Amino acid sequence: MAKIGILGGSFHPFHNGHLFLGQYCLEQKIVDEIWFIPTGCSYLKADQKMLTGQQRYELVQAGIEGIPNMQVLDLEIKRAGNTYTYETMEELNRLYPQNQFYFIIGADCLFTIETWNRSDRIFNACTILAAKREGKTDRKIKDKINQLRETYQARIMLLDFPEMDISSTVIRERLENEEDVSNLLPQGVLQRIREKGYFKKEIS
Repeated sequence: MAKIGILGGSFHPFHNGHLFLGQYCLEQKIVDEIWFIPTGCSYLKADQKMLTGQQRYELVQAGIEGIPNMQVLDLEIKRAGNTYTYETMEELNRLYPQNQFYFIIGADCLFTIETWNRSDRIFNACTILAAKREGKTDRKIKDKINQLRETYQARIMLLDFPEMDISSTVIRERLENEEDVSNLLPQGVLQRIREKGYFKKEIS
């Protein structure tokens, strides 16, 4: 049974923080493969102007090209209407019953995941892999994990991950201002952004 790490997000744009987190999970042998899943129509970001799902999917493709045991799926960008994590995880279990799925989130998301649509079904469909700052385990995080385990029988693992201060918002702002972002993006992503002219400042 293969262990598959699922990394979802808007990937607007896909950056080194996403890539390095996936690579870290592979290097630590926590999972056998990483599958990136760009969000489709996210009800959490409905008010944001974003690249299309296909464009963001292609940015992830460009960022992981040639890297073993990584792939990108278009499940969510093909789905009509709002995108919900529980639907994606249940669909993955239906499509790939031979695999065991790990949904990777930042540890801070443990404090909001109960507000996600049908969070109980997320816990049933996968193991949560929560990335926290390396070497730090906050008492509040441990207490929250215990509460989620008791309430939902959630399977949760903590992952020590070297902290990376990379913000998609900052990257977009730098791109708009034509500032250097070469240390924040995989080379393939930067090349595609430049080729397509994404994130250029609109001239009014």
